[in-house]
Amino acid sequence: MAHDLLNSLRKAVSALFDQNLPASLASKIVSAIIVATILLSIASVVLESEAGFRAEHGLLLVNVERAATAVFSVEYLLRVWSSVDRIESRYRHPVWGRLRYIARPVAIIDLLAVLPAFLGDYDLRVLRLLRLLRMLKLTRHSEAFAMIWAVFRKEATTVGAVLLVMAMFTVASGTVMYMLENEAQPKVFSSIPMAMWWSIITITTVGYGDMIPLTAAGKAFGAIVAVFGIGTVALFSGVLTASFMEQLRLRREEARQAISIGLRSGRLTPRQVEEIDRIGEQLGLGESEVEDLIENMLSRKIRPDDCPHCGGDLTAPHRHIVRRSRDTRRD
Repeated sequence: MAHDLLNSLRKAVSALFDQNLPASLASKIVSAIIVATILLSIASVVLESEAGFRAEHGLLLVNVERAATAVFSVEYLLRVWSSVDRIESRYRHPVWGRLRYIARPVAIIDLLAVLPAFLGDYDLRVLRLLRLLRMLKLTRHSEAFAMIWAVFRKEATTVGAVLLVMAMFTVASGTVMYMLENEAQPKVFSSIPMAMWWSIITITTVGYGDMIPLTAAGKAFGAIVAVFGIGTVALFSGVLTASFMEQLRLRREEARQAISIGLRSGRLTPRQVEEIDRIGEQLGLGESEVEDLIENMLSRKIRPDDCPHCGGDLTAPHRHIVRRSRDTRRD
């Protein structure tokens, strides 16, 4: 009896954190609490660097850090404990499944979020850095971050090739600029690594102005590097933009396929409505926009919308079940 109760509790906890499941009211509340704690913790780290604020509100900052550490510690332990009940089958083993979950990048970020509490009076700069890493926890609670991460995973080879070209050109252009400017400016272009700093700033079109070529050859070569930098940045951003639009297209297609599967049987089940709503949330679509998408597909599938026998609206049952399913989930 106690074992069954514990399993039921663990499954309920897993449902709060598993983003592969449709979001419930409870999971949204838990997510909102964690996000608010992250933002509060980051604000305390930033304000702590102000000597005056730290002197006046030191106790408040300490209490905020303790509260944030407590929340993140409980969250981490609950995620690890309930990971065996996630949808993914690779986490089902009570030992190896949890170890696989702990080794996930997002789980490592969760661990780093609570690590400052166990380092005591370690180097303050290291503690601040670890506490600021809590910002990465926000990626779990944002569909936009999830889509960006999917873009980087899909275009990893292309992005890597662009970065490799930039790295090679940085070394080559830095070497050439060192040869052209070292004699005229021995203190500014004192070494190839220093010249590479100029190259990076020029390629990225930042142009700090702390290192400027003075010779005619140096200026001519600098113009070539600047033009190449514009093209490289445009290529990099173009690849990411195209991939991002492709991800949007694929996810919209997922929504259409989910709707289409429901329409084949003549109606949408509550579970299919939940799946459609989940995809709609990933795309940033509101409930009315999802309903419009369903009705647009219905109008393409069934023409006209009025039943030829009774004159009734054929789209009404689908709209009714969509709204009834949402009302049931809210209750």
